[in-house]
Amino acid sequence: MRPSAEEQETHISWGRLDDKARIYTSDSTEMTRLDKLVKNNPDEWKFIEQTTHEGDVVGKFYECPKRLVSLRLRTAVARELTEEQKEAFVKRMSKSREQ
Repeated sequence: MRPSAEEQETHISWGRLDDKARIYTSDSTEMTRLDKLVKNNPDEWKFIEQTTHEGDVVGKFYECPKRLVSLRLRTAVARELTEEQKEAFVKRMSKSREQ
């Protein structure tokens, strides 16, 4: 049986002197995302192992260089554009689509 949405979690860990980060997830969305990273970047992302329960995959372990893990200081700030800026943006986008 797979974990419920409330039970799904992701852990990222590394030691101070380690070059590699270790990631464990039981979150099915994160598994899909990390599987794509492994497939598209096999030199840096590694699938290590998976855990199963009653035939269902319930967790996976991955590894990557620690430098690929990003902890951001703040969220992106939404820009407020004037009507003139919005119109100019629309014109630029339309022109780029034509090309």
